[in-house]
Amino acid sequence: MSIEDIIKKKDVPVGQFAFETKNLDGPSEEFLEKSASLIGYIVHSFNTLDEELSSQISALFFDDCDMLGLLVTCKMTYSQKVDLFKRLLLCEQEAIGRSMPCFEALIQNLSEAGILRNKVIHADWESAHPDGYTLCKVKVNSKGLQHEYIQFTIESLKDILNLIDRTMEIFETYEEDHSDLLRT
Repeated sequence: MSIEDIIKKKDVPVGQFAFETKNLDGPSEEFLEKSASLIGYIVHSFNTLDEELSSQISALFFDDCDMLGLLVTCKMTYSQKVDLFKRLLLCEQEAIGRSMPCFEALIQNLSEAGILRNKVIHADWESAHPDGYTLCKVKVNSKGLQHEYIQFTIESLKDILNLIDRTMEIFETYEEDHSDLLRT
């Protein structure tokens, strides 16, 4: 399932008064009550995923010592860690002359989980509209200054959480695939 399958986006031009396109009434209490625990679970699960990624990067440096990997990753953003992990594995696979079956899915899921987590965490939940669209960021493009709205529903939040959980499961497959890669 891709990002486009999980969430819908729309851009709204920013008028002369930047806050006129926001929902000034705020979100419904019912939506906030239903979504708050899911948002918390997304944060919790994503942090676990981020730590697993750091651990797997560390294992690529030395199998029995995490210190070098932690020194490298301690100040990195999540997307920088995904990029480093990808580059390390690409180099390793190239040197061995074989690839791991789970590699592409793992990298794609890691990237998408980070993008979706950021949208959830940085959303302006107080601007949520009754149709679920929530202001996520202001951007400038060829159409001018625009508000980017993401439609968060209870189902889309559950899908984001499921993506994070599936990515953790792929790490289990990765460990087996990586061991097989190194054995030959």
